Amino acid sequence: MTTTAETTAATRKTVDVAVGVLFDAQQRFLLTSRPPGKVYADFWEFPGGKIEDGETVEQALRRELQEELGVSIGAVVPWKVDTVEYPHARVRLHFCRVHEWAGELQAQEGQQLSWQSLPVQVHPVLPGTIPVLDWLAQDRGFSGATHIQGKTTAWLDAVKWDHQGLVPVIAQEAGSGDVLMFAWMNREALAATAARGQAVYFSRSRQRLWHKGEESGHFQRVHEIRMDCDNDVVLLKVTQLGHEPGVACHTGRHSCFYQRLEAGAHWQSVEPVLVDPEHVYKK
Repeated sequence: MTTTAETTAATRKTVDVAVGVLFDAQQRFLLTSRPPGKVYADFWEFPGGKIEDGETVEQALRRELQEELGVSIGAVVPWKVDTVEYPHARVRLHFCRVHEWAGELQAQEGQQLSWQSLPVQVHPVLPGTIPVLDWLAQDRGFSGATHIQGKTTAWLDAVKWDHQGLVPVIAQEAGSGDVLMFAWMNREALAATAARGQAVYFSRSRQRLWHKGEESGHFQRVHEIRMDCDNDVVLLKVTQLGHEPGVACHTGRHSCFYQRLEAGAHWQSVEPVLVDPEHVYKK
């Protein structure tokens, strides 16, 4: 189902990020892990950062690589631009090739550094990084998997995704056993849910990831992720956060399943509105 929160989130501002694809003399490329405490902590990506107001892509990349890695870079060659929908933000990534730099590489934000070739051996790889590996493979005539999945993501292959790459998901309250809502996930949403410990769904109407509670504050803490015997339905055992008792429905009710068939003739609302949705979701 589509909520007002989804509709509003779909109009969120795009964050522009400058990203450096650094090469060494052996034509290996540098990947760095995301520091502890950040979204997608420990996932591997190409280094870079947000483009501040008034900065060009090149200026931002020079500043970010100095701050993150302690190096001064030479020529910056613009390469490709790609937009990625993450649960926390829509990010437009400006990828640039860099073959020259001065200084000793330093992990100044507590991240890990690794020079890699195809296929990439570090994992997990940030979703926004995977297209870049595909571009590198095309440039180098490389065939086969561009990165190893490892035990952290191989479990996703067991899910029987439908023809749209989706799987139905039921959210059930861990304490009461109440069924709170039904939604959909794609591969990225399920991986993000497992990584964050909070429910991240996929909105079919908006064609983007939807971090439950991203606007309302009614997040779902995930205690367990289960799959049925046919591997085509996912069950989340959650605690509904943000209000007591928890509010999972965009109508302000505890559960989305608040209508009951009465006398086989009509639907009757049998759960009260706990919060005014007008005060929770922006218009």
